[in-house]
Amino acid sequence: MVQDVNIGEFLRQGGVYHDIEGSTVEEVFDDICKKINLPSEISAESLYKALITRESRLSTAVGNGVSIPHAQQPILKDFYNQRIYVCYLKNPIEMHALDNKKIKVMIVILTSSVKSHLHIISMLARLLQKAEFKRALELQSKLEDIYKIVRKI
Repeated sequence: MVQDVNIGEFLRQGGVYHDIEGSTVEEVFDDICKKINLPSEISAESLYKALITRESRLSTAVGNGVSIPHAQQPILKDFYNQRIYVCYLKNPIEMHALDNKKIKVMIVILTSSVKSHLHIISMLARLLQKAEFKRALELQSKLEDIYKIVRKI
């Protein structure tokens, strides 16, 4: 059984970041890794390498201008360090999404187990089907606004 996976609390742990810069996936990942609040058990450099390695295998673009970058394998040891970051890009970038839309939002996830990872991906997929959540991302909503939506759904 998956420990209490709470998307809202993982969002609060991670946060929302605006104006992420870069014109390529590599540049954007670099800026994200430098700006986000990482748990002490992982460095910006190791996260960057993990994201690039995963992205080189298959695009994490899921459509509608959203990508869900993540490591191939869980990279955290502590369940309570898991987090989700919503990162709004300053300029959309190409990530070969099936719908051909450029990426405007990245939802970066850090997990501590395969079960937790799959559960979070599944929950995000459901959220991304909800008009209210998609609209919040389009409007580049703040953390509290996204948190309220996630708690309702």
